[in-house]
Amino acid sequence: MFRTINNITGWLVFLITAIVYYFSAEPTGSLWDCGEFVSGAYKLQVVHPPGAPLFLIVGRLFAWFGSIVSSKPETIAFSVNMLSGICTALGAMFVCWTTVIFGKLALVGREGEPNQSQTIALAFSGLVAGLAMAFSTSIWFSAVEGEVYAMSTFFTCLTIWSIIKWYNLPDDPSADRWILFSIYAAGLSIGVHLLSLLTFPALALFYYFKKYKEHTIKGVLIAGAVGVAIIMATQKLVITGIPTLWYYCERITVNGFGLPVFSGLFPTLAILLKEMETDWYNESFWDML
Repeated sequence: MFRTINNITGWLVFLITAIVYYFSAEPTGSLWDCGEFVSGAYKLQVVHPPGAPLFLIVGRLFAWFGSIVSSKPETIAFSVNMLSGICTALGAMFVCWTTVIFGKLALVGREGEPNQSQTIALAFSGLVAGLAMAFSTSIWFSAVEGEVYAMSTFFTCLTIWSIIKWYNLPDDPSADRWILFSIYAAGLSIGVHLLSLLTFPALALFYYFKKYKEHTIKGVLIAGAVGVAIIMATQKLVITGIPTLWYYCERITVNGFGLPVFSGLFPTLAILLKEMETDWYNESFWDML
């Protein structure tokens, strides 16, 4: 009963939020960067640095749907605006479920099962938390226009929810796939906005509190420092490191060997796949999944 009511409550938050966003979304483009992102999504063009490739790819699907529904250009803009609304509605749903997990841990712990009255109380707490997040001023402002912040908020909520779900599960190796999923969601968000990277200190703290039995101030500080170090490493090795590697490979292949432009992509991918081979293509990794 608890799982059923929890799922229904989360999707109820999504439904209410999506309907309200539909009737309050901008009918056309907004004043600032939204026109750039809408046109960039419609034509799959490059927007201002550092770019938002994942947002543009998903936005292209919504813009294509808008062009099918109507030949009016403003319908395309409205469709991309609704992408932000749907993403924020999904984010509110994950906030609801995250709140319920925290409430369950406080009431009955990781192994317990809430009774009927506790289940109803947890459902209402999740409902209030999800709707409060959805209709706060800053969230609602970004949810009704074609900008990257709504999708970035969705990925942030998804990252936090998945690590909290892992934290709530028994300490079993099979549950560790949720850690990978959380990191994967944060990695996807780099193609939209860098906000989800700020969740890494929280991820490190939850890992510390679950995996270590004795908790100290020193341990908390070390775990937080590890999370910050992961952010810095991601910035250095992934966000700027991979483009820098591609830059040097491009210079060698184009200027050195006279190959066509973008041919440096192939040695770049070869180097990255070679580095990943030892860690990702082994039996223990797939056994864990």
